[in-house]
Amino acid sequence: MRLILEVTSGPLKGKQIEAKVGETVRVGRISKADVAMEDSFMSGEHFAIECNSRSCRLRDLNSRNGTQLNGKMITEAYLTDGDQVYAGKTDFKVRIEDFPKTVAVSPAEQEAMRSEPAKSAPPPAPQRKQSKKLPPVSVPQPAPPAAISPNPPTTSKDVPPAPAASRNRDFVDERHPQQAPHTVANKPVVPTKTELKRVAPSPPPAASPPPRPEVVSQNALETYEAATPEGRLIHILSSQSGSLMALVDAVHDGKLLDLIRGFSKAFHSLYRSEQNATIAPYLVALPPRSELLKQMVQQGWGHEWGVYLTSPLSLLELREFFRTSLMVTMPDGMELFSRFYDPRFFRSFLETCTAPEAEKFFGPITSYFMEDERSEILLQFSRSKRGAEKKGHLLSVLV
Repeated sequence: MRLILEVTSGPLKGKQIEAKVGETVRVGRISKADVAMEDSFMSGEHFAIECNSRSCRLRDLNSRNGTQLNGKMITEAYLTDGDQVYAGKTDFKVRIEDFPKTVAVSPAEQEAMRSEPAKSAPPPAPQRKQSKKLPPVSVPQPAPPAAISPNPPTTSKDVPPAPAASRNRDFVDERHPQQAPHTVANKPVVPTKTELKRVAPSPPPAASPPPRPEVVSQNALETYEAATPEGRLIHILSSQSGSLMALVDAVHDGKLLDLIRGFSKAFHSLYRSEQNATIAPYLVALPPRSELLKQMVQQGWGHEWGVYLTSPLSLLELREFFRTSLMVTMPDGMELFSRFYDPRFFRSFLETCTAPEAEKFFGPITSYFMEDERSEILLQFSRSKRGAEKKGHLLSVLV
């Protein structure tokens, strides 16, 4: 038996982890584990896979965010082929392969088996003699049923024998007897025009109601959003009123630009020139529960990519607000834009700023969303009379 754990999401998508009989493979975030994953949501040693000759077992190693099997938190559970494992922000698919046992036979043993004479079959076992005191009891066989004539004779001479029934055309619908065909001596009789007028047309059958739409995918989505930290984060961001956007840059992670360009066309740099694309701030539109939102949460949460925000304005209108209110143009034409949206700075500023200071950064923005120092907490800052009102959303159990 061999187990293969394939990574189906996250930075190492496509990687395969193998566990053979008698092996214990530990998976986690650091090199101390047997397999180290590039997943900051994982614990150092997150979970282990153990296999023997009969079964494979998944065991959580007291991880910070827990280990899920098919959407349920587990401490220890047996694995079957096709199971889904979720840890940190990485999905795994289980594949179990069975290998039949084979016996190696040397050439000399094969030759000896060929030359060995065939053994005669053992003699048949002697039959037991029947006791004379108890003669065999004969069991009477039931008599075969009497043949039933399809057209039994009638006792009355006035009644002619019934014609042979036709399988299809002699069927009479008791609900609509007027629709049954008339037969005389197995020949159909065509009704006259007068007879057709007397027969009222039957009403058409009522149309059956359309089938109810399936809700399996919605239930699966709700289960995902309720059971995982990133699912709860996506649910909170997607449930806000107004347009959801992100203000980010690729200073800490160069793959951000490839991610945005691969999943969306609704994004704009706040700079007019694209010469400094890797350090330019980008405003990105994020439709609720879109694939781009999911990928940004999976790959960027906890890595200070920037902040999420909601606003009633469109993408271009909000871009104009940032360029007009927060961008400085030097005498030589160079544009400067502060990285105020870095969560490490912005969350501290909003906690202590005054109402006039907050007004400069909020403008048409309803709320800012960003990670706390502990990525298990989502911080939400909304405009208030005293400045910015802070609210925390717990995404997973704190350890």
